[in-house]
Amino acid sequence: MHGATATDSPASAQPGAPIASDESVSLLVTAPPPDKTTDGVYGRFDGDVELSLAAGGAFSSGGPNFAAIARGSFFQTAGMYVAYTDAMGSANAPLARSLAVGVTLRPFFIPRWALDLEHGPAILDLTIDSIGFDLGVLWASDTSGGFTDKPGMEAALGFEVPVLGKASGPFVGARGAIRWRGEELAGDQPDPLKPVLFMTLAWHSVIDAGIVDAGDKRLK
Repeated sequence: MHGATATDSPASAQPGAPIASDESVSLLVTAPPPDKTTDGVYGRFDGDVELSLAAGGAFSSGGPNFAAIARGSFFQTAGMYVAYTDAMGSANAPLARSLAVGVTLRPFFIPRWALDLEHGPAILDLTIDSIGFDLGVLWASDTSGGFTDKPGMEAALGFEVPVLGKASGPFVGARGAIRWRGEELAGDQPDPLKPVLFMTLAWHSVIDAGIVDAGDKRLK
């Protein structure tokens, strides 16, 4: 009779059982998480103020007008705007010139960023966050082109699409506005102004104006 054989190892006792080596376990433990494709900011925190200047056309009854819009906003949330239109001598335009000054509000960026909803692509995120509301005082020119009439009001809704997918750079914008002369608000104007569509090309620049730093110094 043969003597008892040596005890088989667990691996040989269970043929086909997977064996995890120390190297594979180490790789699983130390493997880095997948990189995020975007930080959801796209340069918007490079400064505390965004400045933009846009030019293009304003389209309404009577034909297109030249249009220009300047904006300044704090962290792309709230700020001021100035909008100007000029009929360039067109006799069919309802207004020879107009000037609007008011407040602008873009409410989506900070909440979407805080809730981690900025996942890209950059063009989509920046376009959604650019949706803004304008409310301002409107000066409509008289027949001679002067701003002698009573001020009226303007309300607008618009958005902009970043050409390069960055906060600073060129943007193509669309803006719809409803405007009232001062006489319309008083009920004395039988011929109301028609809605206007602005189509513009703008340049945006994010700058560090030191507003946040100044607030920190005051708190200290």
